[in-house]
Amino acid sequence: MDRDEIYSKGKQKKKVKARSLLCFWAVRELGMSLTDLARHLGISISGVGYAVERGEAIARDNNYQLAD
Repeated sequence: MDRDEIYSKGKQKKKVKARSLLCFWAVRELGMSLTDLARHLGISISGVGYAVERGEAIARDNNYQLAD
């Protein structure tokens, strides 16, 4: 999936998973604030918070890791 797709609006399952992983890694691994990420993605701060939780579960369940 390319970058523009992740940043585009929509609730398609593939987009939601990709956006959730992005949020999880950006916040928990890279230290980005929820506010900054919400601004970049065009979603609410609480939406980013939920996405972080979803992303954590997706990463854990599928053994996904952020590459070095």
